[in-house]
Amino acid sequence: MARDIDLKTRGVKRRQQKKAYLIITEGKNKTETLYFSHYKKQGTDYAITFVKAGSNTDAKSLYKTVSQRWRKDGFNYKSGDRAFIVMDIDNDKRKADKVIALIKENKNPGIVFIVSNPTFEIWFLLHYKYTTKSYTSGKAVISDLRKEIPKYDKTIDVYPVLEEKVEKALINSRKLEKFFEGKNWPDSECNPRTDVGNIVELLF
Repeated sequence: MARDIDLKTRGVKRRQQKKAYLIITEGKNKTETLYFSHYKKQGTDYAITFVKAGSNTDAKSLYKTVSQRWRKDGFNYKSGDRAFIVMDIDNDKRKADKVIALIKENKNPGIVFIVSNPTFEIWFLLHYKYTTKSYTSGKAVISDLRKEIPKYDKTIDVYPVLEEKVEKALINSRKLEKFFEGKNWPDSECNPRTDVGNIVELLF
């Protein structure tokens, strides 16, 4: 009887725990962390943890780091835990191919790549408009974004001005997915495109 009670107690404890969402990003860029930190404050049934990438921030290193953290902390896909690798492919076919290879290699459904091409800022731009314009670089995306947010740079927190437009961004990102339907993804030919909506839908 005591054992039955103990098992039931542990089951209740697990149900009461928040889902764990790990987020790892490339480079020293604070853009993504600043943005997702707002969802960290809002979480009622999830807890976001930002994983430090270390000195190597290529796709393989990010995957290795977050996989180790997943195992170390004992996260569980069936409990709703997830790990998100947020990165850009910068119109670089070789970079895209490496990500595709890692996606195929990955055996953990809880680890998900969140890819943008050319850069994360395309997600911000989609809060204002739908566009299929092909961008030569991340700087070109930022140039268009500054028409909407004149003082934008990678160090400022833009979430407050985007918050009321999230649903529009989700709609526009899904339209882009449909526009590139049939093409491999991630791929430099899908320009612009972003997966950020996939994680935002979980947090929103």
